[in-house]
Amino acid sequence: MPKEIRSNVVPRDNRQKTAVSFVEATPVLSAEHVIDTMDRSLARWHAQDKAEAERRAAVIAQEFPDEYNPDVYWNAAANHSFRDFFSWGHDQDFGFGAVRGGAMGQRHIEIISECLEGGFFPADLSGAKVLDVGCWSGGDILALSGLGGKVTAIEEHPKSAASARRLCELVGCEAEINVGSVYKDRQDWVQQFDLVYASGVIYHVTDPLLFIRILFAYLKPGGTLVLETKASPQEDSSCGYSGTLDLGWNWFAPTREALGRWLVDAGFEPEDVKLKVRTNGRLLSAATKRAAKALPETAGFSRPDSWLEGKV
Repeated sequence: MPKEIRSNVVPRDNRQKTAVSFVEATPVLSAEHVIDTMDRSLARWHAQDKAEAERRAAVIAQEFPDEYNPDVYWNAAANHSFRDFFSWGHDQDFGFGAVRGGAMGQRHIEIISECLEGGFFPADLSGAKVLDVGCWSGGDILALSGLGGKVTAIEEHPKSAASARRLCELVGCEAEINVGSVYKDRQDWVQQFDLVYASGVIYHVTDPLLFIRILFAYLKPGGTLVLETKASPQEDSSCGYSGTLDLGWNWFAPTREALGRWLVDAGFEPEDVKLKVRTNGRLLSAATKRAAKALPETAGFSRPDSWLEGKV
């Protein structure tokens, strides 16, 4: 009998043969139009005079001081447990040069601008109910509210949620901010939102497919889910994994195809998934929900009796 030959090379998954084509995002608005729209959106929250702008910035600095300098945030703090410290999230301009710097700088403005340019959601959100998942200190809340959206937010870091609530109070933004995990059942949110926005969040959760499925259930038919995420540089449908041994509480970082497949397995149709690889190598996606839909497969799925939008 011939000797069995073994290899220490992991074989390719020969069962993954289905070719999937997802829509590549292309510009629908000019950069000039997007810049003007975002400027007007954010200016809505500026103070009326310099004294008031400086007062607001001073209140935030006093009530929510950074425990780590935002400039060294990821190196100094990211090896600590997520809830063990606080740093302000995004740059907040109160007007008249009064700015609270954040660990994420103007990333919120950049990502929402790319969404508008690519037609991921309308530049006018008037009348739209928006869910902001992982709002941190509120940068996305103000941008989305400034576009006209009626924003509900959720954040599991209590101090970050409190800082977002205080920011909204100071500038007059009527957003609802909830503290807790997105995995907690909220049946009153099912089919309530026109837009669900989760920027820089999905790679920080341990069950990304359940995460997407829950957000799918929260969308009205015709609503859109927008995800922005760290990405894997690998090819095909694969994910990078860091876990707790590396900085930053990163779990699964998908490739472009893996993100698209996650969205399909959560209930979206392939042709309704739009993807973009950003210039920094991260991923941006938008997927529109056609109708309430049971999971395509429940075997092995976390909590299979939840978020099915009807019995199967």
